[in-house]
Amino acid sequence: TDDPLALIQYLDLKTYLVGDINTKVDRASMAHSLEVREPLMDHELLEWMATLPSAFKVRGQEGKFLLKKAMEPRLPQDILYRPKMGFSVPLARWFRGPLRERVRDAVLGPRLAATGWFNEDYLRHVVDAHQSGISDYSAALWTLLMFEAFLRNVVDAPTDQAAVAGVAAQ
Repeated sequence: TDDPLALIQYLDLKTYLVGDINTKVDRASMAHSLEVREPLMDHELLEWMATLPSAFKVRGQEGKFLLKKAMEPRLPQDILYRPKMGFSVPLARWFRGPLRERVRDAVLGPRLAATGWFNEDYLRHVVDAHQSGISDYSAALWTLLMFEAFLRNVVDAPTDQAAVAGVAAQ
């Protein structure tokens, strides 16, 4: 097809849905012994929807146009046409609660400071403001945690063959 929307949807189906959304649903449901079925992911339905012109999928700024029209007799307007609501991990709450010390140790610890790339006073402000509830710095803190983990696990990891062999022998 040369339909830009169909190309984007195909890419989305082959990458984001498979590698992200469906994986999260599978993990969350299996963790709680639930069997989850996504009826709109039925392969025959997906194949049929892929053949529809874009005008049936999007009308103006309204996505899922045909689906919403089909459901109008069955669902209230405020449900069908409400703003999209995603599911996000409650990082802000976790960083103030069960991961409080992990955040403090990683962000204010010696590893990030040793890079010389960060203003330690500002990092302290970010951690304190977030953990006190004054501000939500969860996105920045997540990035800093991942960078600290990268430094710890990749940059600081033993690289010589003897160290690797020693770890493998354990």
